[in-house]
Amino acid sequence: MLNLTYYMRDDCALCNEGKLQIRLALSELRNDLVQLTEVNIDEDDELQEEYMVRIPVLSNGDEVIQEGVLDFVKIYDYIREHK
Repeated sequence: MLNLTYYMRDDCALCNEGKLQIRLALSELRNDLVQLTEVNIDEDDELQEEYMVRIPVLSNGDEVIQEGVLDFVKIYDYIREHK
């Protein structure tokens, strides 16, 4: 099982679009393969400092899968390769 983390913030159009791309990728795969945790960076000063100009960010542990503009194909391919 993959434990992915999605760093985002409220009122962020790119974050909302990224969440949609993640959901689309997961809908094409077995959902039990992935545990997705959403983290609002506005709730943590350190995370805000690290990710403010990079969000949204999708990661698997310390490995960044994609940041900024997320796309379905990259997310889907990553999950398929790492499940």
